[in-house]
Amino acid sequence: MNCDCYLYYEYLNVSGENLFTMIFLPDKNKKYPVVVYRSPYVSAVVDKPEDEILQTYYKTFVGWLKRGYAVVYQHCRGQGKSTGAFVPYIHEREDGLTLREWIRRQSFYNGEIFLLGASYTASLHYATAPFEDDVKGAIFEVQDSDRYRLWYRNGQMRKGHANWHFWLYKSKCGLNKKYNIDSFSERPLKNLSDRVLGDRAEDFEQMLKAQYPSDDFWNTRFGGRETKNAVTNANIPILLSTGYNDFYIGGMFDMWKNMDEQTKRKSAFLVSPYNHSDGYVEGGLSFPNGKRSEQFGAEYKIDWIDNIRFGTPLLYSKGEITYYRTFENTWKSGGELSDTKEIRIPLGKGEKSFEYNPANPTAFSAEGTFAEESDSSGDYISVYTKPFERDVFIKGKIKAKLKVASSCDDSSFYVRLSIKNNQHSYVLRHDITSLCYQLGDYTKNNIVTLDFSFDEYAFLLKKGDCLRIDIASTDNNTYVVHTNKKGNYYLQDTVEKAVNTVYLEQSYFYVPVEQ
Repeated sequence: MNCDCYLYYEYLNVSGENLFTMIFLPDKNKKYPVVVYRSPYVSAVVDKPEDEILQTYYKTFVGWLKRGYAVVYQHCRGQGKSTGAFVPYIHEREDGLTLREWIRRQSFYNGEIFLLGASYTASLHYATAPFEDDVKGAIFEVQDSDRYRLWYRNGQMRKGHANWHFWLYKSKCGLNKKYNIDSFSERPLKNLSDRVLGDRAEDFEQMLKAQYPSDDFWNTRFGGRETKNAVTNANIPILLSTGYNDFYIGGMFDMWKNMDEQTKRKSAFLVSPYNHSDGYVEGGLSFPNGKRSEQFGAEYKIDWIDNIRFGTPLLYSKGEITYYRTFENTWKSGGELSDTKEIRIPLGKGEKSFEYNPANPTAFSAEGTFAEESDSSGDYISVYTKPFERDVFIKGKIKAKLKVASSCDDSSFYVRLSIKNNQHSYVLRHDITSLCYQLGDYTKNNIVTLDFSFDEYAFLLKKGDCLRIDIASTDNNTYVVHTNKKGNYYLQDTVEKAVNTVYLEQSYFYVPVEQ
């Protein structure tokens, strides 16, 4: 269609704050389905005049306008041109619901609303669940709806998510912030926000104490009570998408698995071989047609909404996962990545020990990059399987059981999995847990079994390749370090050194091989 577009902005008053809201219409005098975006990532335009900002975003949304959609884009409270103080998650429910009520009163509204977001901009939509009857569909990318899983993996806090929180926290309020990524390993963690932000971030302090998913905090409003099952019974078509190397991928798969059948039949799930931004990163690999936009077209998001409204064909199937078969370099739709046969791989003979000093923790390269050469510093061990005698395709969740012991009354264990061939070791997955988190209690020097479960993957392991398994106690690039002491580390102000041991001949990996 031809686009004689009409652009304007308004400041919507919500709880005394003025939220900068841009409206993009294909034509001034008609009614349209409305696509809703909200975002805090707007600092680049904060000093620009409103009309210039409209023109900047018009270039982003012109594809939607040409297809006959109105777009409403709002700066989150306290970000960009909007007034107030931005505290992640805190105001998103009220502000999002108020925006939709405002849309319903506008002359351009035709009775259909579609929600779009990726990462935090998906989470702010989750906060508005359950969705009203005029919300006809959604696209949610690269972020889980369970807030515990955003902050923690098996009781170990994700430093990157905490760093993001502090970066955005009241970012326009002139706080004298004094933090970096290592601030989240300070001891004690108690009152960390007071020390490094110069402000009491009460929701953050409550989160620090809530290491277990059963803690009361996660059933409160600001712990994500409304978001947890936002898509489970949504009963609207939802396009989920993520990449194997994204740090929230396990939660995205859980969202899909937990969907009721009525919602799932209408929905689809796309999984690329890349990361949070769905792209190649330095120190990694590039895959043919690996990006969603390469395989499904640059306007695959608009195509999804068109399919909801008009039934136009898609390049993938509804009701199924469409996933990239890494190293086979093809896309496939079907099933739950579960039509596999599990094979058990022993880790070797004897036992190996490593030292874990929380004051000098190990750091590892991330998923989707090349692993560093195995060293002999003694703070982790590397084990290699025998080379595979034929090509095998592995898909689903790889699991492991490790027989371990520690010289301390608690400690953490980190396991990283890579493909090793003649050229490099390519990092696939990791998992982490602690003795007391998984077992409930532990007495030092006892030999126990720990279970590990790696997030879903689908990849070809070629003849001659092997799996490399690195075992340590933490990854300082990713997690707040464990102190080797029992109890909530929110209150702990000292650390201990540990000698941790893995009993290889009683330890196994369980690999799901496609039949």
